[in-house]
Amino acid sequence: MFSFKREIDFTGYSFIVPSVSVGNVPQLAADAVIETLQLEPIGLLWSPALVPIVGAPAFEHTGGSNAITTTAELYVSQEKKLLVLQLRAPLVGPLRQTFLDELGDFVRDRKFSHAILLSSCFSHEKFDIRTGPFRYVANELYEAQSPDAAHLKDDRWTKHCGGVIHGGGFASKLLDVLTARQVPAVVFFMYVSEGDNTAEGLMLARMLNAISGERLLASERTDFRWPSSWKHLFGTAHPRTLY
Repeated sequence: MFSFKREIDFTGYSFIVPSVSVGNVPQLAADAVIETLQLEPIGLLWSPALVPIVGAPAFEHTGGSNAITTTAELYVSQEKKLLVLQLRAPLVGPLRQTFLDELGDFVRDRKFSHAILLSSCFSHEKFDIRTGPFRYVANELYEAQSPDAAHLKDDRWTKHCGGVIHGGGFASKLLDVLTARQVPAVVFFMYVSEGDNTAEGLMLARMLNAISGERLLASERTDFRWPSSWKHLFGTAHPRTLY
């Protein structure tokens, strides 16, 4: 399932997993993290549960004329002890649970310190207008053992108590898988509407940095940036001669 360019000991690493969900906001946030931190492409995932895709390089720093983008890629920062999984297609329904079980086994066996699962939810499911758009669901292990658990107590986000994360993809199921394997994990999500969600992707990346204790951004950087590939999300502008 996993193919690495070289072997790395992931003991004590943080693992970020974006769930394919509303507006692809988690994928956009992962893109922003990979681009801003200039993370190194370290491996690939393959599984019957992954819809195969291939495309041009998503990031200039991973480029080269022979570089390509595939469905599931792994990016690493050994300095920050961080591994990011980028998924670019939803999972095949009947095979989803097998994929999540194998992913959970990987996180447990490689002794990651914790996992952060990014997700998004339909904005019309947000009923509390007094709070912001960010929510989290953490297992007891994360709240008790993770060094970042203290950052959950912040006015910028609220603990989710509504059960289902509508439109949130596999995030809740993966949280259950990791909890069963005694892995500290948290789902962090944002209420959004479908459309041009690049702004929400950057917002989620900023909040991910905040709940990680501001450890993602280097001291000389003040914000996340988007990769050049985002220029092609919606194609070219309409011809003005149409009007």
